[in-house]
Amino acid sequence: MPPRAAAAVVAAACRNVLHVTFSNKNIALQVMQKDTNFIFLSAQTLEHCFIENMRVRSDKRAARACALVLGERAAQAGVWTVAPAMPIRYHGKYKEIIDALRERGITVLKVEKTLKRSEMQR
Repeated sequence: MPPRAAAAVVAAACRNVLHVTFSNKNIALQVMQKDTNFIFLSAQTLEHCFIENMRVRSDKRAARACALVLGERAAQAGVWTVAPAMPIRYHGKYKEIIDALRERGITVLKVEKTLKRSEMQR
């Protein structure tokens, strides 16, 4: 089972999926509806408020600021639960993103680790 499929199985109870994209210069966070793949919330460090105030927009500080903005928008939209799109390690930028979302009152569901090839059933 590919990693995204395993994440979808574990996060089946949650309609909203958090997609995180890192590039060398920017960070993008998107919340999508699982069934329609419609992006209804997003925040990225390319937005004007980040460009004016941050010199580096791809570090932990930028990840936390971007997640705080996304958390605020999610709270205004009435979204209180999200699940990561794929299994993640609670470390580094991901840790900052998850902590910032939890600080805003958003519940981030845990996605279990994917199976190894030897453990997969055919």
